[in-house]
Amino acid sequence: MTSERKRTSVRTLTARVQSFLYANKKFSFVFSLLLVILLYSLSSDEPSSPYVAKRFGLGAGDTKGELKAALKRKGDGRAAVAIIRVVGMNGDKDANHPKANDAKEDVQYLVQVKSHDYPIEAFQGTVCLLGGNANAKDVAPFDTLVRELKEELHDPEWADEMDPSEAIDDSRIQRASKPFYNSSAAPLAPGTVRYLGTTLHFQSSDLLGKKHGGVPYAFLCALYEITLEPHQLPPSAIYPRGANIQEGRVVLLTEDQLIKHSKYAWGYEYTIEKYFGRKTRNKQRGTAVSEVDEGTWKETTWTPAK
Repeated sequence: MTSERKRTSVRTLTARVQSFLYANKKFSFVFSLLLVILLYSLSSDEPSSPYVAKRFGLGAGDTKGELKAALKRKGDGRAAVAIIRVVGMNGDKDANHPKANDAKEDVQYLVQVKSHDYPIEAFQGTVCLLGGNANAKDVAPFDTLVRELKEELHDPEWADEMDPSEAIDDSRIQRASKPFYNSSAAPLAPGTVRYLGTTLHFQSSDLLGKKHGGVPYAFLCALYEITLEPHQLPPSAIYPRGANIQEGRVVLLTEDQLIKHSKYAWGYEYTIEKYFGRKTRNKQRGTAVSEVDEGTWKETTWTPAK
């Protein structure tokens, strides 16, 4: 039953009970007590169990305090994220070369959708790339990426098999005009990991909201691309009713869905634009992304200072 139908039922029931009580005043107290209990149970929109709340990505805003810790770094944040492309979604086509596929839907993308109680209001219900913030134990961006993917996707086997020495360094295309997704000279076979460069993401204090200190936040973001096959997906992506991860849920989206219908957290709309070479339709106010010279940023320490 939807919330609106619940409210209509409550109003109808209330009117009937009031009429009855007016005619039978000696039962007023008993019926008033029962009415309070009934109103509470019908009007409550809370899920019936913690499992249901978690299953749909609710009630998991900042479970480990990682967001709060990251925002304290102000202009010195670090994050590593991945565009996870899943090939072969519509049968046996040439997954190695996206241009060879007639249907764009043959390649879909595994992303996170933020929960509707996410601590930053502007990011509630938005699309976010999988990955996350660096912690004190991370020596390099790849360490951050693997650790975060294992946490968010419940230790997938392919994450353990990722080797930084085998990742293709395509960071040079950060300054190129062609899209990222079909810019590699190497076949993008399942298991391929590409490093696509690092960008600086800025979020204004107005976007983040006053409850997060009223200060802007910026972070270096190392971007990777990972190619998977459908059998490597977490069950939550195939069966959405169980699609829960920290701070939201995982979904599979097509290129057109990412470009035309999605709103993003943390400035990733600009990452998606660069990746596909197409303009996204929905942009957040108060966010900006700029290129970072590879030689310059690698001279800094990846491990967060705070």
